[in-house]
Amino acid sequence: MKILHLCDHYRPLGGAEKLLFDTLLALEAAGVQNTVVMHDYPENRISGARKEYILPGLDAQPGSAGILSYLRISLKAKKQLAGIIKHEKPDLIHVHNLQNPFIFSQCVKLAPVARSIHDPRLYCFTDWRLLPKSRKICPYPLGARCVTEGCVAKDLLLYTLSGKRAIFKYLHYLAHKKADRLILESKAMISCILQNGYKEEQVALLPNFTVTHELFEVQERNKKYSVPEENSLVFVGRASYEKGLTFLLEAVSRLKVPFKLYLVTGGPEMPVVYQKIKDLKLEDRVILPGVLSYEETRKYYNKAALVVVPSVWLESFCLVGLEAMANAKPVVAYKTGGISDWLLDGSTGLLAECGNIPELAEKIEFLLKNKETAVSFGLNGFNRVKELYSKEVYIPRLIEIYKETIAGRDKR
Repeated sequence: MKILHLCDHYRPLGGAEKLLFDTLLALEAAGVQNTVVMHDYPENRISGARKEYILPGLDAQPGSAGILSYLRISLKAKKQLAGIIKHEKPDLIHVHNLQNPFIFSQCVKLAPVARSIHDPRLYCFTDWRLLPKSRKICPYPLGARCVTEGCVAKDLLLYTLSGKRAIFKYLHYLAHKKADRLILESKAMISCILQNGYKEEQVALLPNFTVTHELFEVQERNKKYSVPEENSLVFVGRASYEKGLTFLLEAVSRLKVPFKLYLVTGGPEMPVVYQKIKDLKLEDRVILPGVLSYEETRKYYNKAALVVVPSVWLESFCLVGLEAMANAKPVVAYKTGGISDWLLDGSTGLLAECGNIPELAEKIEFLLKNKETAVSFGLNGFNRVKELYSKEVYIPRLIEIYKETIAGRDKR
């Protein structure tokens, strides 16, 4: 089987990108021939691990250069992509993170298409499905409420950059109505897709996976890196509002037990994070290692007494949770989006009401005080990942989705 993968970022930038690289390797081990086409972001590089193309304009978005420039770049990329598809003759195109409607429409015309959806950008003008005034999770589908709730009306009327992007985002949304298969990571994301008018026959559920190791190896690493008396808490993720870092800092400031909080993070909200740490007088208890590779990040999972996932948006899945459990660590998280698919409350970790800071603090403190329970939760999580979220489960199901998608196109 020959698969052409389209992506924006071709480096392990976040959960979606790490999943892409792990998937490529696992597919190749299963005998699938992969070819990758990536946008021309400066950090993207030809790795030589497989056949790869850098295509300028693949993920082009309307910018300060103007609409005509955006259209010219996109249409040129569309033509070049058609040449690549004709040359490579893939059995299927797997689209990962891309937001260019012209590119997606071209793919659908030329081959069966499976699209992985990792966030709400497909059906949300503000990208994260958070209402602009309250910053609460939006319960509405793409439509009139986007105007009445203030998500897009002013931008469209004034024809701002955000307004221009909204027009093409809507075209992108419409283009996906013709997608052969939409691959969703959680039940919550399936509900969103169906709420936004896509068809049930387009949908395939495929939870994420993470690399797993033998239990003895995990336990040896945990023993090597952990400092039990430190009560190490670990957060891994982007420093942005939706990931809930300020909520976490508020929560740990309430703890009545000693702790160290490690923030493996970087991103647009770092100035806010620094100020919050200062305001809460947490300078001596918060350590910021920065953005790290997975191998370096894994050492912090091994160090952790528990891992915290304080997301306050409709988290599509959250690969960090699987990575923590694969290292036999319990997770405390807000109950939002796909998190409750993998986090069994009272078994692999603890869930708190989304945005409830006192409850988040209470759950963290409970596991810090009850170390045997925390270890038990970590072991339960390890077993759950092995059973449900390993590549041995994921790859056969992905290949099955590919085959179903190809067969469905053949019947048209």
